[in-house]
Amino acid sequence: MPTEEKNIKKHKKWHQKWWGILFLFIVAVLFFYFGVFVYQLVYLVEAQNKIFYQNFDLSQPSGANDSFRNLIEVTTDPYWGPKDAKVVIVEFVDFQCPYCKEAYPVLKKIKQNYQNSVKFIFRDFPNIAGHPDALNAALAGRCAEEQNKFWQMHDLMFGNQSDLSADNLNLMAQSAGLDLTMFNQCFASQKYLSKIQSDLQDGIKFGLNGTPTFFINGNMVAGVIPYDSLKLAIDNLLFSNANAQENYNINSNSQPVQKCAICGK
Repeated sequence: MPTEEKNIKKHKKWHQKWWGILFLFIVAVLFFYFGVFVYQLVYLVEAQNKIFYQNFDLSQPSGANDSFRNLIEVTTDPYWGPKDAKVVIVEFVDFQCPYCKEAYPVLKKIKQNYQNSVKFIFRDFPNIAGHPDALNAALAGRCAEEQNKFWQMHDLMFGNQSDLSADNLNLMAQSAGLDLTMFNQCFASQKYLSKIQSDLQDGIKFGLNGTPTFFINGNMVAGVIPYDSLKLAIDNLLFSNANAQENYNINSNSQPVQKCAICGK
């Protein structure tokens, strides 16, 4: 009898053995998580593509009332400046968009000159279909934020926009002084994918069709803003009682709006 039992065990197929069952279980779990990731990625791309089939009237003012501004000026995104600043600028950003990179030094100069009087809020709007590394860059930024190093990583990614591959993002994280074990775990698990998705959905809801897009005290301005124009708008809001709507004619109608359109450059 013992011999027969040994023969039965010996002739068990691999998937009937304990290690085979464990292997199949692990494969099933991996397929499940991969399926969830693919579903979320497809959902993000479809959400962006919906913009092309909706008619947003971007010429109308945003109606910058308190309730609308509260939706835009969220407290869960990276920011610099005073919490109760009179002027609040929100930018929706794609790290791989060349026009966002063009806007980057303008905002850096604004930070140098107005960091005690202006609040600047960063929000993600990666063009997943048009910029294959944009989502990874957004995830890397959020993982850096977890270690209070968002702005260091932000600057490094715009400084190295030509290569936002996962390997190079890891090198940037090291240069930013991040704990690489924590960063890699966060990045590999896509821990902040839902937060990026939330920013993306808000952007679509607010009528974005490209990056960079700014909201200055709740009023939308699409495309790169020249420093002098942005400075004038800020100064008007800080130091005058002029009609706020007069301060947002920043991009002249005679000049093309410089932005990365969704599913475009």
